[in-house]
Amino acid sequence: MALPEPEPGPDPNAVRIGSLRWRVVIATREQAADPDSPGFLETIAKRQTVRADVQPIGTMTFYAAEQVNTPVTHRIVIRWLDWVDTTHVIFRVTKRPDESDMVERFRVRRVMSIDGRQRFLRLDCELEKRV
Repeated sequence: MALPEPEPGPDPNAVRIGSLRWRVVIATREQAADPDSPGFLETIAKRQTVRADVQPIGTMTFYAAEQVNTPVTHRIVIRWLDWVDTTHVIFRVTKRPDESDMVERFRVRRVMSIDGRQRFLRLDCELEKRV
């Protein structure tokens, strides 16, 4: 008597629409020379609000990312947008227990589609600043 074939498990790359629970802002960063100092003035332009799944990555993934010289601290999944690239930043605003806002800014390090289907984008990001 042959054993039945095991049913395939859930796809590890599958994204459920309900997991896109965070409202985030995708923006471009524009830099110009600061006339008053040797640094740059940075302005945030071209903003768009989207829904996202924001997950910190594990330490082994972090160390593997360090080996290729691009620090990655979070993985962000959004619906497909063909114009997002590594020149963009992601902002997430959450509430602290005292009801004040906490703003996190993520630098996009890598952009890739999930399963090549152009339904979702996976953004490997670095947490740049938390205020």
